[in-house]
Amino acid sequence: MINQLKKVVRRLGRQARSLGRNLGFRASIVRGIKEQGLFDADFYRREYPVVAAAVSDPLRHYLTHGWKHAMEPSDRFSVRAYLGRNPDVRQAGLNPLAHWVRYGKTDGRILPQASDVETPWFEDDRPYPLPDDGVHYELMAGRAYLGGAGFDFAQREAGATVAEAARAMASRTPLLTIDAASPKVSIIIPVYGQTHFALNCLDSLARLRSKYSVEVIVADDASPAASRTDVLKAIPWIRYERRAENGGFLECCNSTVQLARGEVIVLLNSDTRVVDGWLDELVEAFELFPKAGMVGSKLFNDDGTLQEAGGIFWRDGSAHNYGRGDDPNRPQYCFARQADFISGASIAIRKSVWDALGGFDPVYKPAYCEDADLAFRLRRAGYETWFVPTSRVIHYEGITHGRDVTQGIKAYQVTNLRKFADRFSAELAGHPQPGSSSVRAANWRSRRNILFVDALTPTPDQDSGSIVTNEVMATYREAGFGESFFPLHSPYWSKKYTATLQRRGVCCHYKPFSNDIGEAVELDNCFDYALLYRYNVAQVVHDELRARAPATRLIFANVDLHFLREARAAENANDQLALLRSESTKKNELEMFLRADASFVHTQIEKDLIQVSLPRQLDNMVVLPWISEVFRNTPGFSRRADIMFLGNFPHAPNVDSVLFFMQSIWPLLQRDLPSHAKLLLVGNRPPKEVQDLASERVIVTGFVEELEPYFLTSRVFVAPLRYGAGIKGKLVTALAHGVPSVATQIAAEGIAASGEDHLSITDDPAQFAAEVLRIYQDESSWLRMREAGLTYVEQNYSRAATLKTCMQALSLADSAWFTRQAYRQQRFFEEIMRENGELEPTRID
Repeated sequence: MINQLKKVVRRLGRQARSLGRNLGFRASIVRGIKEQGLFDADFYRREYPVVAAAVSDPLRHYLTHGWKHAMEPSDRFSVRAYLGRNPDVRQAGLNPLAHWVRYGKTDGRILPQASDVETPWFEDDRPYPLPDDGVHYELMAGRAYLGGAGFDFAQREAGATVAEAARAMASRTPLLTIDAASPKVSIIIPVYGQTHFALNCLDSLARLRSKYSVEVIVADDASPAASRTDVLKAIPWIRYERRAENGGFLECCNSTVQLARGEVIVLLNSDTRVVDGWLDELVEAFELFPKAGMVGSKLFNDDGTLQEAGGIFWRDGSAHNYGRGDDPNRPQYCFARQADFISGASIAIRKSVWDALGGFDPVYKPAYCEDADLAFRLRRAGYETWFVPTSRVIHYEGITHGRDVTQGIKAYQVTNLRKFADRFSAELAGHPQPGSSSVRAANWRSRRNILFVDALTPTPDQDSGSIVTNEVMATYREAGFGESFFPLHSPYWSKKYTATLQRRGVCCHYKPFSNDIGEAVELDNCFDYALLYRYNVAQVVHDELRARAPATRLIFANVDLHFLREARAAENANDQLALLRSESTKKNELEMFLRADASFVHTQIEKDLIQVSLPRQLDNMVVLPWISEVFRNTPGFSRRADIMFLGNFPHAPNVDSVLFFMQSIWPLLQRDLPSHAKLLLVGNRPPKEVQDLASERVIVTGFVEELEPYFLTSRVFVAPLRYGAGIKGKLVTALAHGVPSVATQIAAEGIAASGEDHLSITDDPAQFAAEVLRIYQDESSWLRMREAGLTYVEQNYSRAATLKTCMQALSLADSAWFTRQAYRQQRFFEEIMRENGELEPTRID
């Protein structure tokens, strides 16, 4: 590996020297750019009209200045995406377009045409995504805007090009839906000078997409005339409100909120750039956390490091910006959690709540600590304050008021902090002590913590087991637990699945920060419980967890009995070797039931089978059948026509059941079904033998984002499983959606027995087909089964019942752990006493 890196360095050195060697060579690059059509002068002028208007040769400007500011040359080549994909080019400081023309194509590199939220950002040692990769692209977009508008990042005021930059901004049509009359959200940007940074902020808003309508209010706090903030009022898609006299940040916010028309108020500093998803993540946090009174964004420095992941107040009244200067992608900074306070640089609050509390308290005029005070007053009123890491903002900190706390407005930061500490001394008495772990201090409101370990991150849109895992996690979260998750077999961050858990408040562990369970525990070894899914996961992590976290109670959840499923599959295939392998699996599974402090199983059948397989019965097993909500308001009999099967096809029993159904049952059905009735084979990653079943009447869907549309058109659900184990979530889900179902004995295991009203059960192919047709054709039978199924799910799989079961498991784990500790302690004492000759040696006959 070291030799390979040395070769890359030497090659880049040669390329860097070659790219700058002489004008003739640069001329060849210019020819290559023109021949490949990678620079578009008209595009360049549209994107950067201020700079482009001042130069006669846009390409020359790009080659000498533009690329250094990450300005894009055309819609056929993205400088930012090329740099993101090629860390070697980025680190060598090479012109990306020149590098592509001279070397990129020959090297076999990708020609990127655009950078967006899906564009990867790679490092030399990291060819996989991390949560905050998109911030790098937004940082480059900010550099490009400031450079393209003729602004100097370091200058205190806007400069000569500000009027032209404002005119260019006025000519743009933002991607946001602007609603001046009744917006969902009012975005308020207080401004005091620094017009170039306000324009930079507006540039990011103009590029932002959101599902919510907005008004953008620029609140000018009587800026000096020399700062030229007056040019902003020419921008038609903002409301420019100038105060008569300067009152400071706090007063500017309070007076402007009174003018706002949105349901949700968002306060955004002018020295910021928002990252894709910023607004939607803030607004949707109020839905995720119903008690939230205020939510706030994750803040980044202008070098991409973390500025703040929510704030901590210590017991002595001092404050701490959690994570400041650290890598923002670390797991501890990437999940939603309650925070002591959120920086006012980017916060959202419902206007009704703001009005009820009277906004920022004027006692903190002109600025500083007003945001923390509001957070604490919200808690006194029964609300919560949440840090939302998926809402990202780059904050060019210190642009407005500097960083020196001994002079100017910044000096109020010290005096206001004293006022704050006096006002909330009672609350602060319960906060962590200064100097204690910042990780624990950031999460001190979670009094109990649980670690979940599974093979993979839950994918609830692909398999039913993930649905249950999500529901169990939600149950413990609602009970007040802090949660962490580690996917043993694939410890990588996923934008779709890991981020979903992080939004809900789960600390997810992934590479390169947590490569194994040991590194996950090292972050903050404070877990009261660990829930281990599947025996092949539990076996790997059990011993290390016992060694590193001896006080953590371990709970084992096996999803289904693997050895039972394997044995049934072997018997079905008459495979004696596979039957022997199932015995080995049985030994491994039973070992984990014995070693765990408590265990979950999904059916009483499985529990009974485990008990008779052990020398004596265990008293720490809990039956957790399934978890599902009921959908009663769905179409009736006459508005449904299809037959539906659902299954995750990488799971072998599902493939077998579909092939069995098509061979033995479907031919008996299709001749008596109406011609418009279709068979829906719904499920992720169907293999070729299943895909080949597709026809005009047989629809093989592959992966689908939502199952509900298929349940709504289906009159009968089928579960023709010939082998498997555990409860079949697909059946529970069908019953919960009001779809009467026909199943084999194995599919019905743990859900129903023959003769029960809510499910029709048979293993005979002819009888199976007859039952499907009976239910399909007889509306009265269909209605009876539908109601029986819905009632059954309500009575057996409700969240209330799940909470009781989940808490029972913890109680059993506590009891078993303490009993075992007492036994080990007794054995330890006995051994010492035997060594001392104070007990007779144990006889071994």
